[in-house]
Amino acid sequence: MTTDGGLPDLLVTGTDTGVGKTVIAAALVLARRDRGLRALGFKPVESGLSDEEAPDSAVLAAATAASDSLADPLLQLGEPLAPAVAADRAGRALDTNALERRIRDLRQAGFSLVVEGAGGLLVPLAWGYTVLDLASRSGLVAVIVARAGLGALNQTQLTAEALRARGVPLRAVVLNGRGDPPDLAESTNPAALERLLPGVPVVVVPRHGTRDPLEAARRSAPLVAGL
Repeated sequence: MTTDGGLPDLLVTGTDTGVGKTVIAAALVLARRDRGLRALGFKPVESGLSDEEAPDSAVLAAATAASDSLADPLLQLGEPLAPAVAADRAGRALDTNALERRIRDLRQAGFSLVVEGAGGLLVPLAWGYTVLDLASRSGLVAVIVARAGLGALNQTQLTAEALRARGVPLRAVVLNGRGDPPDLAESTNPAALERLLPGVPVVVVPRHGTRDPLEAARRSAPLVAGL
């Protein structure tokens, strides 16, 4: 679905866990807000909650700069496991129908959506329901976040192929955390991916050197503007 500003509602997915999805999702929210859109970041399910770090949903809420209960996660879990596994262990389960209703409600409320997945595309949010299912059933357009260095070519292509098989459009690839100076793989990966995924923009985001995810998102926002 496309917003009034001509930009599609996005799913931010990763090639793996820990690649910086939250920073890039928050950056996309900030970039859309800079364009005057009523952008909102939404992480439906999060696991691995810790007292030492702010949850991903809090980072997205700060980027959104608005308090709206519709943006609250449907399920939050303590153990750092795939959501379906962590939910099982906690005696809980995600209501996937409620999740899809929430997406519809957010759209009806007029938000431009940036939805952050959990891990990669085939991670189960519930048994029989993956991040890819969410994207396909909710009409989201994907942004793949990958590490900037070695391994990105294989992992990004596998993710792109899974999207293609389900008819989910791919908006862009973001290579996150490029070093200064970049290593050999970081230097060659952008051009290689442009050849391997013709027509798909490849955005390079540097390693920002801050432990504050919201500050990293602010620095990244100009690089992902327009996605």
